[in-house]
Amino acid sequence: MSILSSRQNLLFSPPPPPPPTSLSFFILNTLLLSALLFASAAAVPNHEASVLFSWLHSSPSVPSSLSDWNSLDSTPCKWTSITCSPQGFVTEINIQSVPLQIPFSLNLSSFHFLSKLVISYANITGTIPVDIGDCLSLKFFDLSSNSLVGTIPASIGKLQNLESLILNSNQLTGKIPVELCSCIRLKNLLLFDNRLGGYIPPEIGKLSSLEVLRAGGNKDIIGKVPDELGDCGNLTFLGLADTRISGSLPVSLGKLSRLQNTFHLYNNAFR
Repeated sequence: MSILSSRQNLLFSPPPPPPPTSLSFFILNTLLLSALLFASAAAVPNHEASVLFSWLHSSPSVPSSLSDWNSLDSTPCKWTSITCSPQGFVTEINIQSVPLQIPFSLNLSSFHFLSKLVISYANITGTIPVDIGDCLSLKFFDLSSNSLVGTIPASIGKLQNLESLILNSNQLTGKIPVELCSCIRLKNLLLFDNRLGGYIPPEIGKLSSLEVLRAGGNKDIIGKVPDELGDCGNLTFLGLADTRISGSLPVSLGKLSRLQNTFHLYNNAFR
């Protein structure tokens, strides 16, 4: 009877666990490697942080208000004037009334998730870089009240999400690029008090969302107000004062019922 019980136990007892396989070792090694890579990434500053830090420290004197921009930080997300997404990507750069006194040589193509870029009243110099057109998430772009020169890059026309372009009070030259009229979501276009010239492109009529257009104070803007401006049905403010625009006002402006009393055209040659 005891021999029979022993045989039954042998028959019905669970088998011993299998020895570790090469697959188990592979999974374990993969997890360990991932943990090491994560720890290394946390200890090394990311590319966005490096670009921002290098740009700021091209200034002969770093403003005290931005002294927390530390090259040893693995992310810029806690820096003054910087906002990040939950995933740790820079989404906003907002620097106002800080005397930077450096060229606007920021490598903008590094910021794929940037939706707001404001550097105003900062005395930045140089030109607007062409790679601004690589910031495809950009909605708000403000470089007002600086010392920028050169032309407005046509690459801005690639920014299909752009809602506000504010470049007033600089020393920008050249024409208003027709490519701007491809920014179909544009609501605010502020170009006043520069040194722009040429004509207002008739393609501006494509900007059906446009609410504010200010191009006054550019003494070399010439020609007539384009008829197509009457297609900007959401326009509430039109500022073309102190330019060399001439001729008759187009009848199509009568369609702009939202303009009300914000129609500034003084110091021109209208008839």
